[in-house]
Amino acid sequence: MYTLLVLIIGVFIGWNLPQPSWAKALQDRVLRAIRAATNSSGKAP
Repeated sequence: MYTLLVLIIGVFIGWNLPQPSWAKALQDRVLRAIRAATNSSGKAP
């Protein structure tokens, strides 16, 4: 449980610090994939 808490805090801190360009590109790709997955799951074929 402690490890999960530390991981969540680390992600929150790391997400809000200045990022190198490769990290920003990776973040954008992940967010686009999550948005696409959540938007497409509610649509009927």
